Amino acid sequence: MNSNSEDSGAHRDGNDNIGDAADITKENKKAIKHEVILLVSKWCEECVPADRVWKTLFDERKDFTYRLIDVSEPEGRRISISLYIRSVPSTIIDGKLSYVGIPTKEDANELLS
Repeated sequence: MNSNSEDSGAHRDGNDNIGDAADITKENKKAIKHEVILLVSKWCEECVPADRVWKTLFDERKDFTYRLIDVSEPEGRRISISLYIRSVPSTIIDGKLSYVGIPTKEDANELLS
């Protein structure tokens, strides 16, 4: 994660959409309330605990989809460029940049509320 203080903590902006980067089928939309994408990088030590938080929450709730995407992959680069993401781990919920850093389980639950 970037040590720059302006890049840490929660970031919420209703205009930061990723478009069709992670479509869900119409059938799944009825059961799934949210789609969560965690942008990571292989060199990022903080990405491992952030992934653990989201996986644990997914195992408990099962009412959202969860994907881990590396920013070095084409889809990850496209998403990070379109949302102006400069730090990882970055959590995207329903196409919007929702959190940068390692969320607590409580933070993650609140983001899905």
